[in-house]
Amino acid sequence: MTITLTNKVNISTHHPIRWFGGKAKLSRYLLPLMPKHKVYVEPFGGGGAILTKKERSLVEVYNDIDDQMVNFLLVLRNERERLIKAVQTLPSSRTLFVQWKNEPIPDDPFEAAVRWFYLMQQRINPSNGSGVKSGWRSSKVKNVAFCYQNAIQRLEAFADRMNNVMIECRDFREIIQFYDTEQTLMLIDPPYYNFGKCYLGNFEHNSHVDLAHLLNNVQSKVILTYYSHPVIEQLYKGWHRFEIPNIATGSVTKLGQQKSRQTEVIFTNYNPFVK
Repeated sequence: MTITLTNKVNISTHHPIRWFGGKAKLSRYLLPLMPKHKVYVEPFGGGGAILTKKERSLVEVYNDIDDQMVNFLLVLRNERERLIKAVQTLPSSRTLFVQWKNEPIPDDPFEAAVRWFYLMQQRINPSNGSGVKSGWRSSKVKNVAFCYQNAIQRLEAFADRMNNVMIECRDFREIIQFYDTEQTLMLIDPPYYNFGKCYLGNFEHNSHVDLAHLLNNVQSKVILTYYSHPVIEQLYKGWHRFEIPNIATGSVTKLGQQKSRQTEVIFTNYNPFVK
């Protein structure tokens, strides 16, 4: 049975990390579906938009295969004041963006974190995939320089919330198998089907099949997010299914144009309305 979710809690969607396919706008729908749990795991952590909005759990695990994102989190945890000061002083500049975009990633973890945050904030499309090319984020309708500084202001609260969260950088298969318990809730936000090249690692059909095989055999409670697609619908046939229509996709809006819209689907392997 499919239910369209319309009742939503009022949760701020502001988040300091720009991320392709990020779920900040879905937090108002996802959080009310969460059951009681002691262990909370995000095998595809991305920008951490949901983890940093939910109530704390006894054990919390963030995982992502993007080593630059993970490096940023570690530097933010260990050198917060220095990192925030460094990114605050940088201008929103096409020249600097192009220069850093075309240079190798610095070996120094701190310098790599500074550049990663700057480039993700300043590029049109915040994707780390091999199939996506992106230019500098300029706009006639939005003050991009203000957006950049506003994101920096939110890093303090983001860093506070990420304290006591275990940070992993492993394959999703290892994470799901290792942390699977009856007291675990997993939020699974994989790359969208047929969008694999927009993500690091080119997540393709076989990876979606592997993920479904794992999730159909776990003890954990699972919340899974996808765009509607026949392959995905078949892989999770029998799961509880919820639709959130008219979710704008991507991060690019040209003057006078509307963002494309897709039907976001949430699957759960439990009935979230039975307490």
